[in-house]
Amino acid sequence: MRFNLRWLLDYLETDLKYQAILDAVTMAGLEVEEAIDLGFSDGTIVFGEILEVNPHPNADKLSFCKVSAGGAEPLDIVCGAKNIAPGQRIPLATVGATLPGGFKLKATKIRGIESQGMMCSARELGVGDDHEGIWIMPPDSPVGEPFDALVDIKVTPNRPDALSLIGVARDLAAKTGGKLRTPEVKFTEAAERAESVAKITIEAREDCPRYAARVIKGVTIGESPIWMQRRLEAAGLRPINNVVDVTNYVMLEMGHPLHAFDLSKIAQRTIVVRNARPGEKMTLLDETEAELLPSDLLICDTEKPVALAGIMGGGNSEISPTTTDILLEAAYFKPATIRRTAKRLALSTDASYRFERGTDPKRLINALHRAAQLIKELAGGEILKGHLDVITKLPEHEPITLRIDRLRRLSGLTLTGREITTILGSLGFEVQRADENELVVAIPSFRPDIAGEADLIEEATRIHGYDRIPASLPSIPCAPDTLQGLAAISARIVDELTSMGINQAINFSFVSPAANELAGVATDDPRVVRVLNPLSADQSVMRRSLIPSLIQNVVLNLNQSAESIRLFEIGRTYAWKSDAPTEDEDPRSMEPSADERPWLAVALCGQRPGDWKTPAREMDFYDLKGIAETLLDRLGLGRIVIESAKDIGHLHPGKAAAFLKGGERVCWFGELHPALAKELDIKKRVFLLECPLDGPILGKAELPKLRELPRTPSVKRDLALLVDAKLPALDVERTIKSAGGALLVSIRLFDVYEGKNVEEGKKSLAFSLTFRDPDPDKTLTDQRVQEAIDKIIKGLEKNCGAKLRA
Repeated sequence: MRFNLRWLLDYLETDLKYQAILDAVTMAGLEVEEAIDLGFSDGTIVFGEILEVNPHPNADKLSFCKVSAGGAEPLDIVCGAKNIAPGQRIPLATVGATLPGGFKLKATKIRGIESQGMMCSARELGVGDDHEGIWIMPPDSPVGEPFDALVDIKVTPNRPDALSLIGVARDLAAKTGGKLRTPEVKFTEAAERAESVAKITIEAREDCPRYAARVIKGVTIGESPIWMQRRLEAAGLRPINNVVDVTNYVMLEMGHPLHAFDLSKIAQRTIVVRNARPGEKMTLLDETEAELLPSDLLICDTEKPVALAGIMGGGNSEISPTTTDILLEAAYFKPATIRRTAKRLALSTDASYRFERGTDPKRLINALHRAAQLIKELAGGEILKGHLDVITKLPEHEPITLRIDRLRRLSGLTLTGREITTILGSLGFEVQRADENELVVAIPSFRPDIAGEADLIEEATRIHGYDRIPASLPSIPCAPDTLQGLAAISARIVDELTSMGINQAINFSFVSPAANELAGVATDDPRVVRVLNPLSADQSVMRRSLIPSLIQNVVLNLNQSAESIRLFEIGRTYAWKSDAPTEDEDPRSMEPSADERPWLAVALCGQRPGDWKTPAREMDFYDLKGIAETLLDRLGLGRIVIESAKDIGHLHPGKAAAFLKGGERVCWFGELHPALAKELDIKKRVFLLECPLDGPILGKAELPKLRELPRTPSVKRDLALLVDAKLPALDVERTIKSAGGALLVSIRLFDVYEGKNVEEGKKSLAFSLTFRDPDPDKTLTDQRVQEAIDKIIKGLEKNCGAKLRA
């Protein structure tokens, strides 16, 4: 929110200087995004008064002026603007002033006459784009006093009260000990009553809990006075006319958006607040046509929409030069309703920005009366007696109990109950009851962000001062890792894969329909979750697989000439449990009915990096298989079974496999299907892995457990076996493990050979076996080891047809 500092100081009585005010704003929690000092701190730019305007003796298009800067002698100023005249008050930059953009003013001879300063335009002061003439000030501007400063503060979404000058002034008064000044609202009313002229009906009672209005007759539409125009321009708003400018002025002053209707254009002089009808449209003030949905809220008369509630008025009811009677609106709308419509239509206005965050439902009448007062002062007319006010059900704030010891524990401050009461009182809170242990606090209606005790503690802390919190060492208790289930498995996978040199990718869950098609999901699949207001067509649906995004990552890296691409992602996929909601159904109002499944995906492409003794080579199927095996082993899945996986659509049918545990697929992997690689114009081979993290891996994975180091030596034996060439080595391992019993602690296949000295149709498998007695106090004897070996050989002969190789 942008404003000029002199306007803010109308509501704040303080002796603080420029920089101290900015510091106080920041320390109160309202970030100063930009501050432009226009002579406010050093007086190099002042309010000046033009005393004389004479033709320049040496230039037809220039004027030679005498301008008072408040000193004994006027300054000589050479100026080319055409809108100047004696008696005008203007912003005057004197020699030594620095203007926005870093331009430092010096005394300069212009066509033979020295100019001792510069009368400034709005653009030269950074206020606007107007450079046609000098920025004329109100006639009562104090000549010789420092000019002004522009301040732009960044307001967090939870602080709608700070979107007004009075709200900012309230915080500063509480922070600095200054005094908050609010404008006095006083006006006379006509004998005619407002309810005899206009009527309000609320049909959308949930979306519009309150709608109030005043009627003002006999106004004269014209320009606003200079003082109001300049304040609006400094805030970034364009002056329009005296009535519309008043509504914008009060919005900035008090934080509540208002709207003025031409009463003669309201059918039957009746306001109807309702939801839009299917297929309804309306033309807005900016001349765009809005296509409406039943979830949109409208302000209508008995025939037509006249405003898109909380966002923008309609062109069919706007204030025009011929307007004489107006209906002035002040309403409270449900924030979510305004936010939903504004986002869908991509319409962000000053009004919607405030209504989305929550305005004050109880004090909107104050803003209504203030605007009526200013309209009567600036546009004339008479304010009809009373106001219209229809209330359905306003949000209520229950009092909150603040425990003093809780404040001390959370903030580190040792504030007394009296100090807390003073701070909260200065912010508009009412302490209903207090003792030495706790306070019961009533929450003002302009603070919808205050929901609990911690919020009150934050208020007391920020006003007392974050910089006054005493330094102390934190108490950090040591506790074991408490991650369990999916969180524990996910964290372990990240650790293991990154330790293998694989980089983690994080992609959007929003993808294009084409990306889902790559994963085998048809565009018209009823289970596809569609985004209601997508950022682009490429992000219009929720993903059904992590693979398409990882492939895009691979393509991007290949386009950047990356030689070795090793990526993984852990994320969720989304699908409706049944068919998607129809067009008439709002998914946000439905019970949760979408499947969100956690997955792991890995992608490899390019070279496996080499070193001084191992040359680099292209990564292949077995690199990915090794990564999968190592990961599953480190997750404690134990021995797993591998099988061909020809049913995975995006993988090469002859180069795809799956690991099984207990008959269930744990993961599947392989090379990207050549047809897809050609379609995506990928010249290198890409290898992909998918693993559902809510499947067997979650139920059967075990995190490592520590065990005591063995105190007795192990015994190793090697077995070289001849078996059928088609017999899987895993079957041989199973037999060895089963026959080896408790003495066998590990099995390792270290050689596979077919060829010379091995008969045709056979292969040689060499295993290294390690034996150790399960009793840590006993040492194995050669006899017991040999007995175990004999048992293993008999089992192999019987179950595998194996023979010892000579």
